[in-house]
Amino acid sequence: MTKTLAIVGARLNSNRLAGKHLLPLAGEPMISHIWRRLMRCNEVNSLELATTADHFNRPLLYWANEHRVECHPYEGDVNDLMARLDKIIQRQDPDYILYVCGDCPLIDPEFIDHGLKALKRSAKDAVMLEEGIRTLHEGLSFYSRNGWNKLMAASQCTMSREHVGYADKLTPVLDRVVICDSGDYGQISHRISVDTQADYRFMAETYRRWYTNHESDSIVSLAWVQQQLLQDSQLTSINAHVTQKAADKQYAKASLYCHLGADIGLGHFRRIELIADALQEYLGIGSTIHVLYDGEPLSSSSTKLHWYRTEQSLLDAMSEDKNPLLVLDFHPEFIAPTSLTQALKGPKQHGAKLVGIDKLSPLIETLNRLFIPSFYTALTDNKVSYGWQNYLFRARPNKTKQRQVLVLTGGSDALGYGARLPTMLTELGLDWPITWIQGPLAPTPNIPQHSNIKLLQDPQNLDELIAGAEVILTCYGLSLFEAIYSGAATLLLPPKHLVDLDELQRLRAENCCIISESLEHACAMLTESVARESLREALQTQSKQVFADHRGIKQLMAEIKMLMAND
Repeated sequence: MTKTLAIVGARLNSNRLAGKHLLPLAGEPMISHIWRRLMRCNEVNSLELATTADHFNRPLLYWANEHRVECHPYEGDVNDLMARLDKIIQRQDPDYILYVCGDCPLIDPEFIDHGLKALKRSAKDAVMLEEGIRTLHEGLSFYSRNGWNKLMAASQCTMSREHVGYADKLTPVLDRVVICDSGDYGQISHRISVDTQADYRFMAETYRRWYTNHESDSIVSLAWVQQQLLQDSQLTSINAHVTQKAADKQYAKASLYCHLGADIGLGHFRRIELIADALQEYLGIGSTIHVLYDGEPLSSSSTKLHWYRTEQSLLDAMSEDKNPLLVLDFHPEFIAPTSLTQALKGPKQHGAKLVGIDKLSPLIETLNRLFIPSFYTALTDNKVSYGWQNYLFRARPNKTKQRQVLVLTGGSDALGYGARLPTMLTELGLDWPITWIQGPLAPTPNIPQHSNIKLLQDPQNLDELIAGAEVILTCYGLSLFEAIYSGAATLLLPPKHLVDLDELQRLRAENCCIISESLEHACAMLTESVARESLREALQTQSKQVFADHRGIKQLMAEIKMLMAND
């Protein structure tokens, strides 16, 4: 009997998206969906997971054991993918090999059978599509045993050992059978592998849509995905900007520094996470995030995180940093600018590009660029970038506004709104539902026992909640501008010391939100906003005008790209 072996390559320590193979899609790990799809292939009669024996991949081994998936972790060089696969092939002794990248959860069983049948009929080494065919298929390679042996023998350099098939691109050694596609998958070009946060958001949304209307034991149809991409530009835009990393190109690395805490809030950390994702997706730059925080490390999707409990330990790491790009997001009231300047002498001496975010004007002489995600600054230095277009937001979900009030008091509720405001809101007796968002570092708000306020603690779908709320009551900071950006009728709680009077006056002149003078005033204006549709519509209209030219993260990436090119 002819033996056809499918090998799925997967390791959890991806440079761009750590742990991606176990990220959930419609409630199951991505690797589980790949396995279900392979089980539907008629031409495959043996399956094995190819991973490495290092500690980082143990969760993948636990998954394999739980699901009775054959897996013998490779003990050799973790970067030698060809040797890892060949070890399995020598033990399994198959006639034909299908290699599957473990980050492609839309592999098509019909196409796999189509390619394997053609290979078996041809007596050739490998498979290739007819010249000029465009297709959505990704992450698949087909080999006869003889073809694999040829490829293995040709894979001598480092790059060809790390990337399956690279040796044949350098010097063709394989005799390939040319096939047509198994269907019309060339109507649109779009990446369907999961290599970054944006890719994962795209795949999660795709899977969510499918299983909303299909049985749980079905698999997502690639033809259906193509139709979704053709019909919905918003779905396409989720990861359309992602740059595919070239196997033979060296990419720069970046270090991103920030702090967080009960007094500082969560904004700097969340913004740095967004920048780290964007550096990978737009520019192919891998990042390490360094965080000053004396509490327990927060869960995060970022690939590399270093936590520091003391300011000096973070400054020491900064002073010894050898990466060519450093991005800093600190508030100067919580870390001395003179200390940062001293720590940056080392990186500056070896030519690192230094980018400051937001409030770091005291470092303007040291920095190469100061990117201010704000509509206003008094600075006139040519190193400074600012404007409504500079706000750093993730893509806004497409949600219909509902008659509901959302209360955002920040990641730590630094101004203590949770002490009095819930009682005041309850006493208003509004007939609109009120949702209070408690940040991960914020104390529990004092919500009366029979209040109409719903409390949500650090919800994962906060972007959707903001997008769907018609009225948002918020503190000063990123959440204020996220609310305005979402097109909500936005009311600003008393900002106290969080913003200077000149900036507040300029914000007032924009007429894109209501600025309250006290909690009593905020409650009065909330009542009026709920009652008066014309007031809500005026605020919503103006919010669209101020953010008409918004391009935030793209603007920052363009400035960093230009900065890195000017060496």
